[in-house]
Amino acid sequence: MKKVIEVYCWGEPLAGFYSKNPNALGKPGEFRMTWGGDTSNVALSVRKLGHSSGYMTKIGNDFVGQGLLKLWKSEGVDVTNVFLDREHSTGMYFVDFDENGEHIFYYRRKGSAASTMNKDFCESIQIDEGKIFHLSGISQAISFECLECSFDLIERFKSNGFKISYDLNYREKLWLKKFARNIYRVIIEDYADIVSFNEKEALILDLPDNPFEAVSQVLEFGPEIVAYKLGSKGAVLGMKEEIVAYSAPKVEVKDTVGAGDAFTGAVLVGILEEMSAKDLLKFAISTAALTCKNTGSVEGQPRRNEIKDFIKKIEFQDLLRGGVSK
Repeated sequence: MKKVIEVYCWGEPLAGFYSKNPNALGKPGEFRMTWGGDTSNVALSVRKLGHSSGYMTKIGNDFVGQGLLKLWKSEGVDVTNVFLDREHSTGMYFVDFDENGEHIFYYRRKGSAASTMNKDFCESIQIDEGKIFHLSGISQAISFECLECSFDLIERFKSNGFKISYDLNYREKLWLKKFARNIYRVIIEDYADIVSFNEKEALILDLPDNPFEAVSQVLEFGPEIVAYKLGSKGAVLGMKEEIVAYSAPKVEVKDTVGAGDAFTGAVLVGILEEMSAKDLLKFAISTAALTCKNTGSVEGQPRRNEIKDFIKKIEFQDLLRGGVSK
């Protein structure tokens, strides 16, 4: 039987270390380890929501790389295209927070195994039957070789009939805004079928302040589906025939890291299942909200039954026009 991987994700996985107390970095103390990396989070979310996914990357021959490999396998993420690099380490990040609870990130990813992904890596990728190829701006920004690799992979997957999903996911420490904007516009206008972005990235793209108008403009660039993530305010989802917006469901928030990736994973699952715009957005913002109830990018990712039960209890507020939707 031919293998089917519905969603392929490509990028850099990371180990995250969370401080237990505020302003803890540089001092002896306790840190909690978790797993991260935006596109890895998406692959895991898709799998937990009942669909097949595969991850493509390079990891170091270290405890982080081996731990990630074990994580993917335990969740059923296909690792055919995960390659071991014995000369470079796997990337890491540290999360501190201030007295107000605001997160502060410190990355240790320079020279990582994933940053060495190049044309040779791309040519070694095995593509089976599937539906969607997902990547992000972070995947492209970690090195010039990765930027080149991203376009090679996009071309390969596009020629194999895949839809291209692109999350802008801007990181100031990786890209200058002007350079990022140029890359974003090329991907959105020439390649992407599905686009996700947040308020910071909307500014980089010079989009209108009004979320409805911003989504409308991105749809005019060419993508079929556009998701505008507004954090605690909610989200807007646009398709060619309809644009919908809901406020975020209220939950007790422990950590927002990874919520956007869980949202994106849910959007891809909704597309696979051909959900309506309204049902898809309710599904995605509920998935993101539930993820925020735990610390870490992947620990809080909900399963299907939890989301289904949660949605039954929520009155979704329409962000654009007011009113309630059940």
